[in-house]
Amino acid sequence: MIISQYQSKNTEIQGSAEEFTQQAGIVEELLAIGTALSSRQYLGDLLNLIVTKSREITCSDAGSVYLIDHSDAIPKLLFKVAQNDSRPNASFREFAMPMTPNSLAGYVALTGESLNLPDAYDLPQSVSYQIDRRFDSDFDYRTCSVLVLPMQNQHGEIIAILQLINRKIKPDAVLTPETALELTQPYSELEEHIVRSLASQAAISIERNHLQQSIENLFDNFIKASVQIIEARDPVTFGHSERVAELTAHK
Repeated sequence: MIISQYQSKNTEIQGSAEEFTQQAGIVEELLAIGTALSSRQYLGDLLNLIVTKSREITCSDAGSVYLIDHSDAIPKLLFKVAQNDSRPNASFREFAMPMTPNSLAGYVALTGESLNLPDAYDLPQSVSYQIDRRFDSDFDYRTCSVLVLPMQNQHGEIIAILQLINRKIKPDAVLTPETALELTQPYSELEEHIVRSLASQAAISIERNHLQQSIENLFDNFIKASVQIIEARDPVTFGHSERVAELTAHK
C-alpha cells in the first residue's frame, strides 16, 4: 500500500515537472517570438511571421490574417496573408471584403469574441456566420477545426483578425478532403489562450509598423515640400535639390 502510494505520488510529481517544463518552453517561445516581431520593419514580413509562429505553436495546417480598414465610411476587412502546408502552391491574392457578421472573421471583428470551431462545416443553425467554402472547392481542400481570434492593441481596439485552420494531430501530415477529419482535432483551451497572448504581441507590432510608416510618409512629404520651397526661391537649384531630397528620404 505504501509503495503504491509512493509510486502514485512520484508519477504525479513527474507529471507536474513535465507540465512545468512544457509551460516554461512555451513562455520562452513567446518571448522569442516577441523579439522577432519587434525586428520586422516591413508589414508583409511581419504578418507572415505572425501566421507562421501561430501555426507552429498550434500545429495548424493553414492560417491567415485580416487587417481592419477604417479608411472609408464603411469598415472593411483586408485579406493580407495566407499560408497552407497541404496546398503550398495555392495562389493567394489580397482582397477587401465587407465586415459583416456573416463571415467568421467579420463576426469576430464586430463582436470581439473568439471562435473555436471543431468542424467549420457543422455549425449550429442559430449562428449568423458561415465559412466561405470557395477555397476548399477551388483547391480540393477540407476545412475542419478553425480558431479565429481578435488582435487588439493596447487600447483594446481590434485592428486585425488571426485565423488558424486545421489543428493537425501530426505536424507533417498532408491533408486531403478524405483524410482531413481523421488527421485533425479541435483547438484546446490552452492553445487558444496561448495564441491570444501571441495575438496581443502581434497587434502591438502591427500598430508600431503602421506608426513607423506614417512617420516615414510624413517625413517624405516634408522633404518634398522643402524642395519645392527651395526651388521656388532659387531656380538654379532645380533638379539638384530634388536629388538631395531623394537621397535624404531613403536614408
